[in-house]
Amino acid sequence: MEIVVEDVLLENFLINIIVLKSVSLLSREKGRLFWLAAAMAAAVNLVLPSLFIGIFGSFMLQIGLAFVCVCVSFNFKTLKKFVQPLFCYFVVNFIYGGACFFFEQMFSITHTIVALAVVVLTYLIFAFVMKKFHKKRKIDDFCFEVEVENAGKKFKTKAFLDSGNLLFDPLTKRPVTLVNFKFFSSLFSDIGLEDVLRKAEKLNRLSLGHYISIGTLSSDGKIFVFEVERMNIGGTSLEKPILGLSLSNFNSAFGTDMILHNNFASV
Repeated sequence: MEIVVEDVLLENFLINIIVLKSVSLLSREKGRLFWLAAAMAAAVNLVLPSLFIGIFGSFMLQIGLAFVCVCVSFNFKTLKKFVQPLFCYFVVNFIYGGACFFFEQMFSITHTIVALAVVVLTYLIFAFVMKKFHKKRKIDDFCFEVEVENAGKKFKTKAFLDSGNLLFDPLTKRPVTLVNFKFFSSLFSDIGLEDVLRKAEKLNRLSLGHYISIGTLSSDGKIFVFEVERMNIGGTSLEKPILGLSLSNFNSAFGTDMILHNNFASV
């Protein structure tokens, strides 16, 4: 019997650790002392069946336990900072509880070790989804609607503000905003990819069209840069900005056709 109790205690402890880590992921709050809160919750859940306090009493005890776990595991200076992880705690428990219930109903297996395995699998899926979600949200925070005017036409696209883009055109001393070939071809439909690759004479017709070095320690490449009439970013109009044609597939990483220069951070 002692071994069974120890197993249940350990499995409950691990599940509570996973729950608290999930709360940290969901609320985007850095946690602390997860092991202490998890040990307290595991101990309470172990002795709960012997307390004979009824369904309502068990429910209120779980509510109080949630408050204690959040207080121990997360720093908060405002009510909002406390309510957010507390709400996430209930949401996460609902997710894992639902996953275990679904598995039990499907396969009629109620062993504690199986519940732990289901929780671990659900956590891996949850962590993957949250990582993707936070990455997309972070990218969206630095995305802007941009309108480029050239040759009497207007072209709209979405741009990503990249703090790592510090490229300047040495000829004009202006920052260089990178565009992919998709957007470049919408500006100049008569210039194909083959023209770009073989540096055709057509490129010289573009305003201030020239090549600049983007040499690094590992390579010494060049990109074609050119001037357009105007670029509007978030209500701010920039006269005669410099664009650079990049053949890199940054659209797959950021979901945009343009990489703004770091100088536009204050725009």
